Amino acid sequence: MKGSRFLTTAPIDELYNWFADETAATSPTWERLCRWIADTPELHPRLDALPGQTRQPNRLLAAIRFLDGPTEPGSPFLTWLDQRWTDVEHVILTRTTQTNEPGRCAVIAPVLASLPQPVALLELGSSAGLCLLPDHYAYRYDDQPTPATDTDAGSGPSIAADSGPAKVTRPTAAALGAPEFPCHVTGLAPGDPADLRVAARLGLDLNPLDPTDPGTRRWLRALIWPGEEDREERLAQALELASASPPPLRQADLTADPAATITAALSDLRALTPDATPVITHSAFLAYLSRDDRQAVVDATQASGARWISFEGPGVVPGIDATPPDPIPANATFAVSLDGDPLGWAQAHGRSVHWRSRTA
Repeated sequence: MKGSRFLTTAPIDELYNWFADETAATSPTWERLCRWIADTPELHPRLDALPGQTRQPNRLLAAIRFLDGPTEPGSPFLTWLDQRWTDVEHVILTRTTQTNEPGRCAVIAPVLASLPQPVALLELGSSAGLCLLPDHYAYRYDDQPTPATDTDAGSGPSIAADSGPAKVTRPTAAALGAPEFPCHVTGLAPGDPADLRVAARLGLDLNPLDPTDPGTRRWLRALIWPGEEDREERLAQALELASASPPPLRQADLTADPAATITAALSDLRALTPDATPVITHSAFLAYLSRDDRQAVVDATQASGARWISFEGPGVVPGIDATPPDPIPANATFAVSLDGDPLGWAQAHGRSVHWRSRTA
C-alpha cells in the first residue's frame, strides 16, 4: 500500500493505474474501470481537485457502489458521474477509507495466540472494531503444519509430521456458526488461534464507526471490491456479530499526542485485566499517516511496555525491514510483525500468509 504523500500528490493517471494493479488479482471490474479512468483525461481535473487523501481511488469507487452507480467504463459512466457528481463528492468528502477487513484476523490471531494468555487488545485505527474480535471468529487454514507444544522451557514449536487437509480452528469464545475466514498457509505459524483468549479490548479511531448503523454497514460493504463477494458476505456476518455486542471504541486523534493517548488507553485496559498481556495491534492503518506521525506512533507504542503486532505494507512501519528474507508467495504484500520483528508476509486481506522459517 502506498503512503499518504503518494495518495495526496500523485497525478491522477499514475494514481489510478497503481490502483488498477492493486485490484487486478481479485477484481477485474475495478482494474478495468481504473485503467479507463487513467486514460480518460476529461475526468482528471475533477478528481485532482479533491482535497488530500480524498483523492484515493478507493473513495471514488466505494462512492459509486454506495450510490448504486455504473461500474463499467464508457459514456454511460461519464453521463452518470456528471449527473450525480454532487452526491458522489459528498460521499467522498464525508466518509473515509476504513475497510476494517476482519479477514486479517486469520493472520493476526496466530501471533496473538503465541503470547502469554489471556491478552488485552488495544487496536489503533479500529474503524467499527471488527478486528477487535479475533477470538470470536473461526479460521480455515490449509497446508498448515500444526505447532506441537514442547514442554521444555525455551524450546520452539516443532512441525507435525502430517499437515493434512484444510483445518478449521475455533477459539473458545467463537460460537458455532461464527464467521469463518479462509487462509492459505506456508511455513509454521507462531501459535494456534484455538488457544487465544481475549480478556479485554479497546479500539482507538479518529472516526470510530457504529456497526449497528445502517449507513455505516452499507459504506463498509461498498468498500469491498466487485469480484470479492465472499469477502462481502463474511464482512456482513462480522458486522452482525459486532452489532450484537459492539466492542468498546474511543474517539482519539493519534497524530496529536500518541504517547499520552496510548498510555491512557493501556492504563484503562490494565485496570480491567491486570494479569492479561497488553497488546497493541494495527492493520493497514499507518499508511494513512504522514511519515513523521508514523514515527511518533511507533515510538509511543515501543515505549508503552505492551507487545506490538503490526500488519502493514512494505516500508510503511519505521524500523521494520521491508526486504523479505526468503521467497514469498505471489500477492503476499503485507508484513506481519511482532515487536518490530517480521514474522511473515501475507495477502493484504488475510487470504494467505507465508510464515518465515525460524530456528528453535
